[in-house]
Amino acid sequence: MDGDVDPEAVAESLSALANPLRVRILLALAETRRPNWDHRGMSYSDLRSAVDVEDGGRFNYHVNELRDRFVRREEGRYWLTTAGSRVVDEIYARTFSGGHESVSGPLEWTCPAGGKRLEAAVDNGVITASCPEHGVLFDMMLSFGSPRNRDPDELFAWANRRALWYLESVSWDVCPHCAGRFGEATITTHSPEPGSRLETFGLDASTLVMAEMRCRQCGVSFRIPAFYYALTRAPTVAFLHDHGIDYRTPELEYGSTAWDCESEALEDGVLVRFEIDGDRFEIELDGALDTRTYRRASATEDQ
Repeated sequence: MDGDVDPEAVAESLSALANPLRVRILLALAETRRPNWDHRGMSYSDLRSAVDVEDGGRFNYHVNELRDRFVRREEGRYWLTTAGSRVVDEIYARTFSGGHESVSGPLEWTCPAGGKRLEAAVDNGVITASCPEHGVLFDMMLSFGSPRNRDPDELFAWANRRALWYLESVSWDVCPHCAGRFGEATITTHSPEPGSRLETFGLDASTLVMAEMRCRQCGVSFRIPAFYYALTRAPTVAFLHDHGIDYRTPELEYGSTAWDCESEALEDGVLVRFEIDGDRFEIELDGALDTRTYRRASATEDQ
């Protein structure tokens, strides 16, 4: 457990939420952020009226229990703090209230190894995409309320975008879980186990380089094929765009059949090469997975 975390202080803050009236106060204040996120705040009388409390003493007690942590008061008006806004977001996502919906069904996407149609299932806030032959190929956490009025294809596409955001966040040196910083990347070569997801995706084990980033604050580790980081870099995005490929599409989660790709571990980074229709592109990332150099050439020029 991180030394900066004070369990007693956290427990005290969370206990401030353990009352229905306090939750109604947060929800009432959340209404003020709706018009273009223009946080206008609420006056004392308006807030008390919104939560329908006649007893002024009772109202004062509960709003004061939220002060400084989830609610702030400035110039006679009450506002949500960042923590208060985060709590409201989780309330609307049903994180605390149960009622978790389950959804399952076939997807438009097929398995890259056998071509069989994938099946999606959402349960307890986790979506999985499975092949009948190779098992689970993808999983990602979603909000508990996400299945409402969405079909499996919509949820799968969103989950892939969420996975991409995780990757981009890590590459920006921001942990998607706690906003902490990462240390230097650990670059290693990797041979997928027989029947593993990476083998199923058709990635060349002899040239597969993995990059591991660990958050210094919460300790969460991300171990991902290095070429995924290269995909998010502007020169690579431009190269793929010139060939009509959007790197954000769910297909890329499984290793696209639209290109040949290989990666090479360097002493202090990684070199990733792509080839599409005779057009070659290579990009070198340093130990922090930032772009060091890149070049583009046709296959005939390289020869």
